[in-house]
Amino acid sequence: MPSTTGPEIEHFVPVAPTKEKLEYAKLVTLDLSKYDDGPEARQKLADELKFAMRTQGFFLIQNHGIDLNTINRQVDIGHHVLTKTPLEEKRRLEGKMKEKGSYQGFKLRNYWTIDQGVKDQIEQYNWNRDLSLREHPSTFVPFKDEIQELNDYIHKTVLYRVLTLFAISLELPENFFIDRHQYDVRDDSWFRYMMYFHDHNAEEMKKTGGVWLKGHCDFGSVTMLFSQPMASLQLMDHFTKKWRWVPYAPGAIVINAGEMMEWWTGGFYKATIHRVTQPPADQRNQDRCGLFYFVLPNDQVKINTLLDESPVLRAAGVRRRFEPGEEPTSEMYRSARISAYGTSKLFAGKGEGVQEETVGGIKTKHYN
Repeated sequence: MPSTTGPEIEHFVPVAPTKEKLEYAKLVTLDLSKYDDGPEARQKLADELKFAMRTQGFFLIQNHGIDLNTINRQVDIGHHVLTKTPLEEKRRLEGKMKEKGSYQGFKLRNYWTIDQGVKDQIEQYNWNRDLSLREHPSTFVPFKDEIQELNDYIHKTVLYRVLTLFAISLELPENFFIDRHQYDVRDDSWFRYMMYFHDHNAEEMKKTGGVWLKGHCDFGSVTMLFSQPMASLQLMDHFTKKWRWVPYAPGAIVINAGEMMEWWTGGFYKATIHRVTQPPADQRNQDRCGLFYFVLPNDQVKINTLLDESPVLRAAGVRRRFEPGEEPTSEMYRSARISAYGTSKLFAGKGEGVQEETVGGIKTKHYN
């Protein structure tokens, strides 16, 4: 359990949970407090994960060892960094997304195009789990010790337990995915403080259909999101192809699979299609602030379907995603995806249905 606490700061007051009746996704919840109860308990958790991945592609984890006060503290720090850092410092520490294919640093508002020329109102600060790799803003520095402690715990404890359950669910060696996400080996996985500002006007929302960030799949292995009270995250149901709201679960971490997990499993576990939309009426005119961890395999890991390794995938009859020798490395695809996202001509006109573009030699899709 992370315990270090830095200076006091202003508390970010999140919006109250909505009272509107929404069509929520029915998500599986994994109780990680049972992880240490032995092999049978872990197998049961892995079976629950497998069901979640074969149906919704999202699941929740509770009792992961990070209490609600620590989560709220991180949201406060994120709000402080994103609203109190001087603009000139943000610009100096801006991420080189187009040039280097990396989010590390600030992403300012109006960088991405959502649809028909409407620009995003999203600000982010992104950082690697190793805080020594880059300069951080003055607003972040006083909190480095507690942030580093949390980075370590999330990756080495929470993530490793989740990755172990993924391996068990596919009848792989328990360390299979851990060995490809080693803490001390270079990759560009990133933690993120992110704020969605409510500054879109009615005309912009009409153009985008109320969408703040259009439907997409994350490109890494898994994404970890600390659950937020604002109802704005939606997933596309695998079977009905309808959008469902992701429910708020205080203290929970929301997990979804990315494209690299889909490649590893040959589509047995699908990358989750999700988007962010304008919230219901009783939550509008307020901002959304949260903490995320976007997880990538180590840079030089090549990702292809694990037919030789997993009897589960062989029995399912999945096909290999890439011809042997043509599979991309984690670094290669990450750099291509970040460089291209939200800035290509694809986003200039009205998006309808499913739009495809080729990124790094691989087709990627956007969902409208």
